[in-house]
Amino acid sequence: MTYKQILPLQNLNFQMNRVLTHGEEACREEELMEIAPKLQEFDPTVWFEQWNILAQRAERDGRLMHATYYHRMSEFFLPNGKREKDEAYDNFSRCFYAATADTNLEMFDIPYEVYKLPAIRLKAKEEKGVVLLHGGFDSFIEEFYLWLREYPAAGYTIIIFEGPGQGRPLRDGLKMTHEWEKPVAAVLDFFELNSVTLIGVSLGGYLALRAAAYEPRIQHVVAWNIIWDALRGFNRDKPESFHNLILNGERDAVNAIAAQARKQNDMIDWSLTHGMYITGSATPFDYLYALTKYHTKDLSPLIEQDVLLLAGENDHFVPVEFLDLQKAALTSARSVRGRKFTAEEGGDQHCQVGRIDLATDEILDWMDSLDKRREGSEEAA
Repeated sequence: MTYKQILPLQNLNFQMNRVLTHGEEACREEELMEIAPKLQEFDPTVWFEQWNILAQRAERDGRLMHATYYHRMSEFFLPNGKREKDEAYDNFSRCFYAATADTNLEMFDIPYEVYKLPAIRLKAKEEKGVVLLHGGFDSFIEEFYLWLREYPAAGYTIIIFEGPGQGRPLRDGLKMTHEWEKPVAAVLDFFELNSVTLIGVSLGGYLALRAAAYEPRIQHVVAWNIIWDALRGFNRDKPESFHNLILNGERDAVNAIAAQARKQNDMIDWSLTHGMYITGSATPFDYLYALTKYHTKDLSPLIEQDVLLLAGENDHFVPVEFLDLQKAALTSARSVRGRKFTAEEGGDQHCQVGRIDLATDEILDWMDSLDKRREGSEEAA
């Protein structure tokens, strides 16, 4: 499935492709084309209504995985506090676990402070290694099921978990932290793991590298999207003066500029709304200032693991130049491999939506190469 231009607004189009990328397992393309004419503008209420219509239809038809993805999309742009958002999340979760009831998927609740971190596991029959995976800014663990089913057949047990500011923990009141080594340590302790590969998706690319810098039980780490500097990423199309206002603590000026920008740009409006939600920030300034902690410039020299960096040439969220900046900063890493996916080959969008298979192949090939290197070292010894 390739990335398609269906809707005029970039972020709405990306979210539709987020479902389409999984093909017939996640949706009926003709149903998405059916609602597309009504999604030409950014209207969270209309977006919810149209996806909800598809979700209800899919449930009536017994197409539970389709209903899962449709319910997920229906809640995506609704702000926190909307009854429909909570109901859609509950329906999403219910449909997913009904759809996977007869699979080898296992569910866990991991103690973390006074909260629980949900996790799902897909075990390999002949295990070569264990892979932990988490999302970032806006994902749920259940969404990754169709991304990762190939890994157990390749010999890798997969554990997908939600941390602070994500999925159910967020709904329970646990807000995002940049100190991602803490939830990762809780997961490692719970499963009694001493050697894993950690994969972080989207903003999780920063979170995973942060965890690797401080958690030696991580042997290999994948940044499935590179967040060299989250604030710089947000400000990629904005003047340097706005960046400096944030750094200098100019609260009123930043909030005034943000208020105007939200009226003019749907992606800014959603990014600020959701960013404030996951970080527990009262204003756009508070959220943007919180982003100053989400960068890898200082911690990169602390990372000693094998590192894989994945980027898309036309990523509309993250500047592609972050790949080279991050790669150069990993001065202590055991090895560093970087891959920039181009429009010609596919996978050029954020997190390779449209050609996730290319990223999967790259990750599996990289992990297999590390296994062969380890086997060669053991034979030489």
